[in-house]
Amino acid sequence: MILGNIRQTNIKNTALELIKRFPDQFVADDFQHNKMKVEELAEITGKLTRNKIAGYITRYLVSQKKGRMRRPISE
Repeated sequence: MILGNIRQTNIKNTALELIKRFPDQFVADDFQHNKMKVEELAEITGKLTRNKIAGYITRYLVSQKKGRMRRPISE
């Protein structure tokens, strides 16, 4: 069993919505790129929230790339 960080529902929902709407905009192994794309594509008010969303997107895409996941993390 792999233990990980627990994310707030709004972080997950926002990240998954961005991935669904803009699937070709995010890169699996590049947090910095994803951070800039989240800032560009969504109206996020805080830096910490933006970073959490970008981190979740990066982690989600890496796990998808490895073929581990079929559904969102910790759902």
